[in-house]
Amino acid sequence: KKDETAPSLTPGAYDAGVFITNEGQFGNGTGSVSFYNRTTGVVTNMVFETANDGATLGNIVQSMGIYNSKGYIVVNNANKVVVVNGSDFKFVASITAVTLPRYFLGIDNGKAYVSEWGTGGVNGAIKVINLANNTVSSSIGTGKGAEKMVKSGNYVYVSCKGGFGKDSVVSVINTTTDAVVSTIAVGASPSGIEIDANGKIWVLCGGEWNSSYTSLTKTGKLVRIDPSTNKIDKTFDFTSTSSQPSNLTINAAKNKLYYNYQGRVYSQDITATALSNTILINKSFYGMGVDPTNDYIYGADAGNFASPGYVFRYNNTGAKIDSMKVGIAPGAFSFR
Repeated sequence: KKDETAPSLTPGAYDAGVFITNEGQFGNGTGSVSFYNRTTGVVTNMVFETANDGATLGNIVQSMGIYNSKGYIVVNNANKVVVVNGSDFKFVASITAVTLPRYFLGIDNGKAYVSEWGTGGVNGAIKVINLANNTVSSSIGTGKGAEKMVKSGNYVYVSCKGGFGKDSVVSVINTTTDAVVSTIAVGASPSGIEIDANGKIWVLCGGEWNSSYTSLTKTGKLVRIDPSTNKIDKTFDFTSTSSQPSNLTINAAKNKLYYNYQGRVYSQDITATALSNTILINKSFYGMGVDPTNDYIYGADAGNFASPGYVFRYNNTGAKIDSMKVGIAPGAFSFR
C-alpha cells in the first residue's frame, strides 16, 4: 500500500505520472484530483486545492484530459471544465457554457471537443472549445448522452449512451467541418470506445435494463467498426441478463482489450473470434485504465462513495502490485 504525502509545488512536479480523478460525494461536496508519481511511488491527494490556495473544483469531477501541456478537468454537476497548467496545477481558466459535461478530447492546436449530456441529461452534444481563449465556439448535436470519444484521421467517433434516457448509437463527426456525417447503430448504452493497432474502432455496449432494473431486456455487446466504411464488421454478444460489461480499455500495443463483466476483469485479443473466457483479475472496478508506459492496469474502488476510495495496480498478467488511498469515489485516470 502506497503512502500519501502533501503535494509538492516544485516546478514540473506533475510532468510525468498518473492523475486520478475523484468524483466526490454525489449531490454535495467537491471532487478532487490525486497524482501518482511513478518514480517515487508516492500518491499525493488534493493537488488542485494545494496549488490554488484551497480553491475547490466542484461536484462531480468526471474526468481529465491532458493536452498541449495543460490539464482539462471536466466537472459534471458544476457545468464547467477547469483548465490548469500541467506542470504545477495552477488555475488557468474555467470553461463554462457546457451542461453536464463528460469527457475532453484535443483535436488540434486550436480546438478541442467536450462531450455533454445537455439539459436534463437527456440530450447529447459535443461542445467545440476554442483553446486560445478557453471558450465554447459552437455546439454539435449528437445522439443522447454523449460520452467517450476517439479520433481517427479527420473524424471523431462519439459513444452515445443515452444519459438519463436511452440511446444506442455512435455519432461520427468531421473535425474539419464540425458536423455529424454518420450515425452508426451499435447496441444499447454504448460507453467505452477504443482504437486498436489496425485502426479499427471497438465499442462496448452495456445493454438496457427493464423498468424495475431487475433484468437486462437487451444484453451487452462488443462491436468493431471499420472506419473506412463506418460499418460494423464484428459483433460479440454477452449473454448475462444481470451483468453489464463496462470499463473498456486497451493496452499500449493496442492489441488487447480489457473490460469488466460479472464481477471480473477479462482480457480480449483483438484477433479473437469469440468473447474471451480469460479472467485476468477476479475483481470488478468503478473505473479502469492502462498505463501506456508499462501496461500496468489501474482499477478504481469507489467504496461507499462517502469516504476516500482506493486504486489498485496490477501488471499485465493480472498479478496485484500495490494499492493507494485516494479521494472520494475515484473513477477515471489520465496517464502522462
